Amino acid sequence: MKILTDRFQVRPELVSPEARPTALGLDSLFVVELSFVLEGDPGVQISFDELAGAGTLAEIAQLMQNKQDASV
Repeated sequence: MKILTDRFQVRPELVSPEARPTALGLDSLFVVELSFVLEGDPGVQISFDELAGAGTLAEIAQLMQNKQDASV
């Protein structure tokens, strides 16, 4: 997730599907910021509640994929 390493400055070696946002130092503010970043992509409209409910990076990625698939 380039967004994590570039925008949120997470070290690339820490990014894995099983990683929890809180373990990467990302808090609820991260969820708010990420939802704003994703608003820029018309195919990936994910609500704050949906993002807040995702426990791992894999779950966030799955949400993004599901939204993209639904928009096609």
